[in-house]
Amino acid sequence: MILKSGWNRRSFLSALGALSGSMFTPAEMRAAAPKKSKTGAAPVDGHPIVPITSGLGSTGDVYAELGVKPLVNIVGTVTVIGGSVMKPEVMELMRQGNQHFVMINELEVAAGRYIEKLCKTPPGYTGLVTGGVAAGIVVGYAGMLTEDLEPRMKVVPDLTGFPKTEVIIQKAHRNNFDHQVRQTGVKLVEVETKEQMINAINPKTLAMHYINIQSDRGKVSGAEMLEIAKAHNIYTFNDASADVPPKERLWEYPAQGWDFVAFSGGKDICGPQASGILIGKEKLIRWAQMNMSPQEDRIGRSSKVGKETIFALLKALELFVNQDYDEVIRSYDARAEVITKAVAKFGVTALPRQFNPNALGNVTPHYSWQIDPSKVNITSDQIMQQLAETKPVGIGSLSADAAGMRGRNPDAPAGQAPAPRRRAPRDPHTFGFAMWQLKEGEDKLIADRLVEILSAAPKA
Repeated sequence: MILKSGWNRRSFLSALGALSGSMFTPAEMRAAAPKKSKTGAAPVDGHPIVPITSGLGSTGDVYAELGVKPLVNIVGTVTVIGGSVMKPEVMELMRQGNQHFVMINELEVAAGRYIEKLCKTPPGYTGLVTGGVAAGIVVGYAGMLTEDLEPRMKVVPDLTGFPKTEVIIQKAHRNNFDHQVRQTGVKLVEVETKEQMINAINPKTLAMHYINIQSDRGKVSGAEMLEIAKAHNIYTFNDASADVPPKERLWEYPAQGWDFVAFSGGKDICGPQASGILIGKEKLIRWAQMNMSPQEDRIGRSSKVGKETIFALLKALELFVNQDYDEVIRSYDARAEVITKAVAKFGVTALPRQFNPNALGNVTPHYSWQIDPSKVNITSDQIMQQLAETKPVGIGSLSADAAGMRGRNPDAPAGQAPAPRRRAPRDPHTFGFAMWQLKEGEDKLIADRLVEILSAAPKA
């Protein structure tokens, strides 16, 4: 399927670029431009932004140059399609952060202090910019295991001779990301009840791991786990990767008393995709930092965070904390209204917006539209399939399985493919998606595409 409304990949991306550029006033553009010295020489503290006239990027469409189809994101802030898109101010901080060399450890400590202010951390807590929450889990647990002992840091994940090597987790909280806990060499001990949790504690117990988005699963609440851990002098880690918005959770969760809380920087905070925020007690944060890049001979050497990412994450976090979320919601409503008006003539009507601001994770409004089968003969699955097949820019992706690629299982029957991710059955007459990752102008693109799809559908 190809858009027939005069759009093509080049014009679409160019229009979005123009819209983004219109966000800046001439004064702001002058302020962002590198200043010349009194002699008229180029600045010594970085390079000006210059057009690319040859090679990769010279056409203005790097996706086409590599032969990869970009997507309009109606799926969500999932890593497999790139998470989120950074705001212009965040991109500018990435550029400014690239201007100088710096001692990365010193910059990380200073960034932690800035996180303290933005996230209103409890006394004795600070922050650390990590290469995503998964990286934060690795270095956080490495820090608990090694403390500041150099011989230990050099051998993780070989925990031979380590005094504490077990982590307690509720069976209902097992998920794809406890692989990063196990990556440090620890043994996960599954429990189900509060009594089992207490009985599982022994001299080898290092910590308790909690998955915030699964708080409604399991029989032990976060508050109960904290109480048990505190009574037995055991560390606690709360993986709250997808749990903001609301922004208040950035300070409410650490205030509950967790030793570590981890948030993604590349989801609705809209920082660099490979960024995360680890908030924890100062001593533990220091130990975590000692186990990550730029330190060498550490399990976290691969969890590298560049200076550019650190600055960009801080700006994204600042913008996120200071935003008016009610205004954000109104902007989502306005985008949905563009689509509602476009499809109304086909007998497709908007359903009430679904929004639970207290949901455990991926908090955002969801918008749905109902097809009248007496007016148009098409199903919701067919609509979503055709949206995904749109060219040159796909709208969503039916292959955006959050867990990513699958390998073969040599123990499975010959020819058996990996099991697809289970999804809730879709109402054949209702389709919908979220607006939170749409860029300026993409609501109109979706509306135009839906008009094409519905116009071509057989009449009932």
